[in-house]
Amino acid sequence: MTEESSSLSSKTKARQTLSEAQTCTLATASQDGVPEAATIRFVSDQNLDMYITTESMYRKYENMTVNPRVALVVDGSQYNLQLEGVATEAHGETAEFIKQKYTEKYGSSKYLNNDDSVFFEIIIDWARLLVDGQFPPEFEMVIGSTDSDPHRVTAGHDER
Repeated sequence: MTEESSSLSSKTKARQTLSEAQTCTLATASQDGVPEAATIRFVSDQNLDMYITTESMYRKYENMTVNPRVALVVDGSQYNLQLEGVATEAHGETAEFIKQKYTEKYGSSKYLNNDDSVFFEIIIDWARLLVDGQFPPEFEMVIGSTDSDPHRVTAGHDER
């Protein structure tokens, strides 16, 4: 880790990771808990909320409509960002905002205007930045606290 990167705030590092990454991994689960993970394109805002598009025929669409809790992982060149939040299908102005952000990031696409395409807004309520993947890993909390982190490891003891 460079001295410059260590002086940046965790939220600034998270925003940097989101702006440079082209894809992320989205994890969803069905109503009865069957997991699914998919690599997807995304856009985000300054609050780290995420916006995605999918098609209504995909499992992730059904999963997010019956079980809106999701997790995402974004790999950047310097950091790994883990996020959790609640997905809500977007319509109207929010859907238009997402289309505009997608076009700015990825260029125009027929996929954005496909009749089967749907948009989701994911309000992030927990985010953690992996700043050093060596053992033991070094994390910085971005949103939420380590008290709400089910993966927290302290003093060499796994608290799960």
